[in-house]
Amino acid sequence: MLVQTRDFIDVAARARELGCPVPVRIALLPGNLSTAASVGEFFFHAATPSVRSAWQSVGLDDEGPSGTGGGDSGSGVRTPIPGPQPLAPSASAKVPLVVFFGAGLLAGPQWHLVVALGMVSSVLASHARCASTRDVRLDVVVERPGERCCACIEYQGDAFGIIALARDVRRIWTEK
Repeated sequence: MLVQTRDFIDVAARARELGCPVPVRIALLPGNLSTAASVGEFFFHAATPSVRSAWQSVGLDDEGPSGTGGGDSGSGVRTPIPGPQPLAPSASAKVPLVVFFGAGLLAGPQWHLVVALGMVSSVLASHARCASTRDVRLDVVVERPGERCCACIEYQGDAFGIIALARDVRRIWTEK
């Protein structure tokens, strides 16, 4: 298992720049959010629709961009993102599954974080397009409270080890 943490772009600023919904709590992001010139260039991991569905089944809403309106425009109305939203043909280093945990999640029930990671683990362990349950790649982007920056936890390892990343997310949220 390999876990590395690095600085990441300001997700809110980048979303506004691209005209996307700004995630506050939890979102699935395109693997190329930081480099895409427009939403039409977004690429998502093949398991994204399955994770989104799994989250919905337990009452978690994905606030990220999607081809069918994955975000909230601020008015409570879900708005579609223009352009095609292609899925990556397979889990690869080029298009990782990217999960965002915003500082707004701190105001909700603590179980949201663990359940969200558990659902990601379950989907990646059973998803037909993933290479192997022992070799999954996941990027967990965490918004630092009170700051306009994020950290990215890069995980590569067994799908069942993903739940332990909750400890790393909480560490980032409590760092001063």
